[in-house]
Amino acid sequence: MSDTPELPAALEAAKRILNQTQVPASVMGGESAIFDLKDVQPCVPPAPSLRRQTMAEPRVCILDFETASAADLKKAGGWRYAEDATTEILCLAFTNVHGTLDVWRPRDASQPANTEEGDRHWRLRNLVFNEQVTFIAHNAAFEKAIWRNIMVPVFGFPDIPDHRWHDTMASCAMKVIPQQLEMAARVLGLKAEKDTVGSRLTISLSKPNKKTGLYDRSPETLQRVYDYCAQDVKAEVELHNRIGWLPRGERRVWLLDQKINERGVKLDLDFIRQAQLVVDRATVPLAAEFQTLTGGLKFTQRDKIVAWVRDQGVKLPDMKKETLAKMLGENVDGDEDEADDAPDDDNAGSDGLLELPPGVRRALSIRQLIGSASVKKLGRMAAAACGDGRARGLLQYHGAGPGRWAGRIIQPQNFPRGSIKADDKPVDIDAVVAAIMSGDPELVEAMLGPPVETVVGGLRHAIIADKHHTLVSGDFAQVEARVLLALAGQDDKVALLASGSDPYLDMASQIYRRPVTKQDKAERQVGKNSVLGLGFQMGAAKFMDRYGQGQDLEFFKEVVRVYREEWAPGVPKLWYALEKAAVRAVWDKTPHEAYGVRYELEDGWLAARLPSGRKLWYWNPQPIRKAMPWDETDVRPSWTYQARKMGRQVTVDAYGGLLTENVVQGLARDLLVEAMIRAEDAGLPIVLTVHDELLAEPHESAASTLALEEIMVYRSDWAKGLNIPVAVDTWAGERYRK
Repeated sequence: MSDTPELPAALEAAKRILNQTQVPASVMGGESAIFDLKDVQPCVPPAPSLRRQTMAEPRVCILDFETASAADLKKAGGWRYAEDATTEILCLAFTNVHGTLDVWRPRDASQPANTEEGDRHWRLRNLVFNEQVTFIAHNAAFEKAIWRNIMVPVFGFPDIPDHRWHDTMASCAMKVIPQQLEMAARVLGLKAEKDTVGSRLTISLSKPNKKTGLYDRSPETLQRVYDYCAQDVKAEVELHNRIGWLPRGERRVWLLDQKINERGVKLDLDFIRQAQLVVDRATVPLAAEFQTLTGGLKFTQRDKIVAWVRDQGVKLPDMKKETLAKMLGENVDGDEDEADDAPDDDNAGSDGLLELPPGVRRALSIRQLIGSASVKKLGRMAAAACGDGRARGLLQYHGAGPGRWAGRIIQPQNFPRGSIKADDKPVDIDAVVAAIMSGDPELVEAMLGPPVETVVGGLRHAIIADKHHTLVSGDFAQVEARVLLALAGQDDKVALLASGSDPYLDMASQIYRRPVTKQDKAERQVGKNSVLGLGFQMGAAKFMDRYGQGQDLEFFKEVVRVYREEWAPGVPKLWYALEKAAVRAVWDKTPHEAYGVRYELEDGWLAARLPSGRKLWYWNPQPIRKAMPWDETDVRPSWTYQARKMGRQVTVDAYGGLLTENVVQGLARDLLVEAMIRAEDAGLPIVLTVHDELLAEPHESAASTLALEEIMVYRSDWAKGLNIPVAVDTWAGERYRK
């Protein structure tokens, strides 16, 4: 790898390329003009005498809104919900200047200052004008959206800038405990409990009475909502006192996350409407075909479909998307992992499909396609678009344990890869968009192929650059494999990657004991799956189950052996060293370190300090003795921790491969975060991050990809110390693509 420039030089070079273009980012969805409402008290700064009194005030205000709306919060997201004309504030509970609870009602804004209601309004106003006060909320993005879209324009309050907010949900996410307030309180053993009855009542206020058609706003009902809101704030106070603030470095990442989520992405609503039209029209013949195949069944008759499949001699345990995807040999709704980064290998692995009767395979394929979450993304996109055509709040800070972002609302992290090809190559984006914009499924099929599959593969193209802007993408190539081999000290393979050689061909050549070229697609795919799949202690049986291509178990045992003993023998040493250090830290209750990773018990967590300086967290570590899977008589010290899986709290057995995966993904995330911060500093406003990719939306500039590449290949001292061979793929265009 060539030497990377020093950071100041890299930033200056990037800025020169960008010609100092700075992009102002609007965080509001539409006009932010203040409406003059009759009887609302003007929200002016406190008099000097009142400012002096604030010096003794607490420096935090913990608050929580309760609202009602015809908009669907889950589908639309907080920003679109907050700007909806039907959204109303029911109340706002907050900790006041005396450290006790107040519950502000909208009517308080119109009351004189010498009344109880008016004084409550003044206390809230005084906190807002005191710039030393930090506002704390659980899922602060929602509170900010309500504040900026309603409290500012309707009630005349000033905006509270991002740097004056803190989010207890972000602290929960960083320390890998449940992000829902109720579950976090339960896991941490807090005294304050979620008022589930009050929660259901509050939710019900968004729907009219079925008999009268009226909305319940009776004093008794509203008082119950006020009590519920106050109870939530009590729980949030206890949670904040227990889990604390974000560290300085993560605070900066969270602030960047807020900026990205508030900036949002521009959606092509015309494209979305036409894509939905194609799907709706194409579904009619597919539904008829499904009924013909299944003897008159409909997509929605889940139990009857399972019974029909079993009658055809196929054991189908359930209709979960994961189950169907495995039976059909597909990814789940297009979920992509690192093993899917080469577009020329997408057909590999088809030999491993289950032998299903043709009619069953076709029926399940139709059911999986029409009922997929991918098709539903079209409706979610339309629902999430704010007044300016941008969708906001699409990312969840620290959505995965090692720190990567997770997708929300339209789930940009799992946009399916396009499966339609021409001459074995992906179809041109302009051709896909033009066909879909016709709204005619027959035209789509004539030009490209199956219409629904074409729409699903083109979903990401709904994200576009705003007028006079362009999208610029940078994606770290093979980043997990590169970090893993560098961390393990596998210098020969690090040099191979740094030289630009193909590691998949290198691995395949060792497996097959002959030179393998790109023309040997099946062999290269085995090499690729091995490099990307075996680094975290995957065994032969699981490897065969995931990547099987008609070979027997003995073949995959040999592949695993070649990886561990010949291709990357340093990697198993890394597994065992990290496992030993973590086990000793849990059992001995003293710090232990391996490969620059320091494990230490902190409060109720085991913390793992990475070479980058950031910590990973494992909640409730417990020492256990565990029999080894290969020999039940071989019992060794081990440990478990608690994590959130599939919506529930589970106990996880820690082992070397898992710990290695966490460390590697954590370091890959830190590379990405540092690049994102540098990109923002250089004038490249980020609007999205997907896996190891960042997407910026600067003003039009033909050289922006050069600037982004310059920024991303720069390595901090810790990355240089590990000798991570960074490589970046970039592109620029008007529409998002992989």
